[in-house]
Amino acid sequence: MFKIRSYSSAIGGIILFLGILYNPNIRAWAQGVGIEQIQVQTKRRVAVLDFDFASTGVTGLGLSGSVGPAKAISDLLTNRLVQNGTYIVIERSRINQILAEQNLGSSGRIELATAAQVGRLLGADVVVIGTITQFGVQESKSATNYGIFNIVNVTQRQQADVKLTARIVSTSTAEILGVAEGVGTVEHTSGGTMVGQIGSVNVTDARDKILNEAAEQAISQVVEKIAQQESVIAALPILLPDVVAIVADVTLKQVIVNKGAKDGLKPGMILSVERVVREVKDPQTGKVLTRSTQPIGRIQLTKVEANSATGQILAGRGLKIGDLAKPTQ
Repeated sequence: MFKIRSYSSAIGGIILFLGILYNPNIRAWAQGVGIEQIQVQTKRRVAVLDFDFASTGVTGLGLSGSVGPAKAISDLLTNRLVQNGTYIVIERSRINQILAEQNLGSSGRIELATAAQVGRLLGADVVVIGTITQFGVQESKSATNYGIFNIVNVTQRQQADVKLTARIVSTSTAEILGVAEGVGTVEHTSGGTMVGQIGSVNVTDARDKILNEAAEQAISQVVEKIAQQESVIAALPILLPDVVAIVADVTLKQVIVNKGAKDGLKPGMILSVERVVREVKDPQTGKVLTRSTQPIGRIQLTKVEANSATGQILAGRGLKIGDLAKPTQ
């Protein structure tokens, strides 16, 4: 009986050894290395800022009051880019938050350098800024009187025209990488006939409806042209920020560091976590002259805010507050 149990224990040990040898997850755990669970995003990140708009006195897109065509166009463009799927599109709420924090919400036109700065805070590779160059409805009415029978034919014609120009701006260099234009035109005709004083003329005001349709046409063209710039945007070098973050918190598989979007960190970045093993200080001032560090793990950022970033541990054990974290890819 004793031998049988010994053989069983031996067989069990062999099975466990083989499991560790051939199962990468078990092998990684046995070596004290975490399992990579996050796929690095290959799509580039795009943020759409509010378009410039010179009011023509015409409201459209079913909007009035403080929300006008500029925000409506930007919202529609954001939605269509999401549906297109070529890029990762930053949420509008996040953009509004950054603009508010930077006091840019009501400052009017955003210059290229400022747009690039906002884009970096958002973790975007490029930002889309643009201008509504035409947004309005032309109207004309005509009446034809057929004389002896006193027949009057009244016709109203409305034509909505929307023209957009969008610029794709690199957040790294503030350069314009490409321009996308879109044009939309929609017509609407209504009217009726009267004989003497009998009959009715049905003139319909369709300005909002046809402006909306014209805007959709123009935005579709802009989205298509922005999507065509994918190869240009994808070719942008991934510039790693020259920043050293400090680990501020470690909880299970999650690490928080004290640097964020303001320092150039972006979601998906991988940071090497290193521990200081030696410091050389100036004997007079006490200032650190140089440090020697030893890599102890890696994390991948999953959430980046203005002044902090949260990442998941990909490799390493024993990470602790005070360790250094440097972008590696």
